[in-house]
Amino acid sequence: MSPEPTVDQLIQAAHARATSDDPLDVLDAVLALARDVSGRSDEAVDQAVRQTREAGYSWTVIGERLGVSRQAARQRYADRVAHAPSTVGLIRGRDLEAGLAAALAAAEADHLAEAGTEHILLGLLTDGVAAATLEQLGVSRDKIRDAGHRLFDYRSEPAHEVRTVFSAEAQAALAGAEQLATERAPACAPVAVTTPQLLAVIATNPGSRARRVLNDLGVDVADIKRLLHCYINVPRTPFGRRSRRGRPGKKQADRCSFCGHARSEERRLVAGPDVWICSECVEMCSEMLAQPTDAGA
Repeated sequence: MSPEPTVDQLIQAAHARATSDDPLDVLDAVLALARDVSGRSDEAVDQAVRQTREAGYSWTVIGERLGVSRQAARQRYADRVAHAPSTVGLIRGRDLEAGLAAALAAAEADHLAEAGTEHILLGLLTDGVAAATLEQLGVSRDKIRDAGHRLFDYRSEPAHEVRTVFSAEAQAALAGAEQLATERAPACAPVAVTTPQLLAVIATNPGSRARRVLNDLGVDVADIKRLLHCYINVPRTPFGRRSRRGRPGKKQADRCSFCGHARSEERRLVAGPDVWICSECVEMCSEMLAQPTDAGA
């Protein structure tokens, strides 16, 4: 087993990872390293607990080793070590593929070896729901480029040596978007990863470079959540629809089929064939449909 790195070694690694020698950039790098180490430790414990369960040991025995009760061990780890439900497949939408290609092209244009989440943010303006959302909030490619060059010290490589790939942060964001899509998809259908999930992941991560760009541009992340919630925040049953069944004899409150909110004086509902839509979702859809589209789209 390799020895645990010293504080000095961690600081040196942070300096190598930082985008500049600015103390704030170094602090960001140290925090990122700490998250990486913590995340790997949690994953190692999860894997060990999963293997122990597969070997037939009870939650009582596992709890004793962890120093907690059977109930606490099961509550903490049961969902994390359970095998994910099978799906038909994991696919990326055309809007997402176009956005990722545009992100790599943007980094290549600056002769960068890695495309970060700020490049993904720029690429998401190519097509799809994320593009409409960002445009509605006044975000443009030029604004993202200007903010990126202002916030980050891009150390470009000679053009002939560049083979641009996604940074570790960008790859983690893609994995997060896939996980978000998997959680919200029906178990009997393909998992489609599209631009809303990826925008939600990079915008709501306080430490991401994309979030720093959005903050610099004065974009309120709460507005992004509001505009995306119909696409990424609808709990699903295994068959892909919100269950209307409750306890026998108990009337269930009418809820919006898109955002899940119940009827109220402020949130009126319009009924359709076994479906409801609230006034806020209608307003948001109207705003998005009012956005100009390319001819033939």
